[in-house]
Amino acid sequence: MNDHIIINVIILLGTAVFIVAILKRFRLSPVLGYLIAGAAIGDHGLKIVTYDQTKLLGELGVVFLLFAIGLELSFERLKAMRRYVFGLGSLQVLTTAIVIAGAMVLIDGNSSAAIITGGGLALSSTALVMQVIEENRSQSTQIGRISLAILLLQDLAVVPLLVIVPLLAGNNQASLAAALGIAFLKAVTALLTIFIVGRVLLRPVFLFISSESNNASELPIAMTLLIVLSAAWATETFGLSLALGAFVAGVLVAETEFRLQAEESIYPFKSLFLGLFFMTVGMNIDALEMYEKISHILTLSIALIGIKTLIITAFCILFGFNKGVAFYSGLLLSQGGEFGFILFSLGKDSGILEESTADILLLVVTFTMALTPLLAALGRKIAEKVDKGLSKTPTQMIELGARDLTKHIIIAGLGNTGQMVARVLEAEGVSYVILDLDDDRVKEELSNGLPVFKGDVSQADTLKALGTERAFAIILTMNNQVTIKKSLKTISDNYQDIPVVVKLKNLKNAREFYDLGATTIIPESYETGLQIGGTVLKHIGISEQEINRIKVQFRLGNYIIAKKEDALSEAEDND
Repeated sequence: MNDHIIINVIILLGTAVFIVAILKRFRLSPVLGYLIAGAAIGDHGLKIVTYDQTKLLGELGVVFLLFAIGLELSFERLKAMRRYVFGLGSLQVLTTAIVIAGAMVLIDGNSSAAIITGGGLALSSTALVMQVIEENRSQSTQIGRISLAILLLQDLAVVPLLVIVPLLAGNNQASLAAALGIAFLKAVTALLTIFIVGRVLLRPVFLFISSESNNASELPIAMTLLIVLSAAWATETFGLSLALGAFVAGVLVAETEFRLQAEESIYPFKSLFLGLFFMTVGMNIDALEMYEKISHILTLSIALIGIKTLIITAFCILFGFNKGVAFYSGLLLSQGGEFGFILFSLGKDSGILEESTADILLLVVTFTMALTPLLAALGRKIAEKVDKGLSKTPTQMIELGARDLTKHIIIAGLGNTGQMVARVLEAEGVSYVILDLDDDRVKEELSNGLPVFKGDVSQADTLKALGTERAFAIILTMNNQVTIKKSLKTISDNYQDIPVVVKLKNLKNAREFYDLGATTIIPESYETGLQIGGTVLKHIGISEQEINRIKVQFRLGNYIIAKKEDALSEAEDND
């Protein structure tokens, strides 16, 4: 074995590229490829690279992943999710831990071991689940929102579990309560420190870096890495997980105008290190030991997957999600998590868990993590069949799909414009839902992971099902002007205060649409001309800054999307 980190990384990447390329040819998840690659070259395979040599690289993958997730959120969106984070997430963790711990107490009577086992197995794999969601483009769907809410709470649950292990080893109940209180205060202190420092320093520092980075493109990358690693170090120092600090840092950066710059800087590191993380998980797969203990591992793995699936499914239904989405969420989050490796190893070292028990638990966690891509695919297919079998009207399906949304955007029309708007909103982490009347188009985009429903926005019951009273705005991108007028009238009659953005070919009939309730009109022909003109100017050497200035000037001169009166005047001039 070679201890040189560069050689280790070369071996890891070379093996991963080869195996992932083969699996992609068969349309299998890259995650599965990374797991197989890790198993092949790791401690229990060819022994070319060991888990201990690459553990830190893998942890960095999870850190960058959580930072990237934070970048897609905002405090407003987190506030909107609080019911699911602290309600659904807390119920899942506590109930799963109690059920598993209770079963263990009945089996061997060791309550300390039962607490560690129940707490460890209640957690799921943030890295694996979020990677699967990203692969399926499901971040903006209910599956993505449910998973993120539960995983965030699980990351918070890491703190008391870490505190409990050494205290259970000492059997001191009084110190246990005191230590949990101290751990809670540490957690609050760490998160508040990151929040305050981030709010005060991030924007000025990014402004300075931005002004100095014209001739030094490495500065934004270095700054982003500094933020991520500093926040991760801060939370670990206070007993929290590395990943949680990175997540909070991501949310803080998301509140600034430099979010996209940070996202571009971090993306290569996230993808690289996350792949290495999955390989380190694969290194824990001992095929020989699994074969020798296959009956125990299969029994416990099936039990774990079954228990977590049932609990998560039940609570999702309790919180108002439809059965298909609930069952999909249950299967997707039913595996053990990466934190199990730390917790069960710590339990074994402290004498709470017997060595044989800890080894079996580690194998169960590894095995169920390896099954995640398959469980996700199975859950998705079952969810589709369940949803098809539901005797629900289109309006009822919309209500089920949008009931957890708040401060979202409603997009009517799934043409090129509607899809582009959706991509922009998704890039900014803004919740949205799309409506269209074309069955084939809706089915196609649903399979691509978009939150799309069949429905007519000109119907009052559809608007109610969409949660329009909770929405930020409505965007009408349809081509049929009669449909647009009908939709505007229905919206105006029922929701007078909501902003309505309308796409038209030009401003010729702008007055009529404004009279019907349009807040903003975007003339398609003007925008197309501006984009083409800007592209031509770029080709002849005009700077990007000057091109943007010209576009703004022409928009102000030809139409003003924020001021109805100016756009109406322009329309009259064109008549």
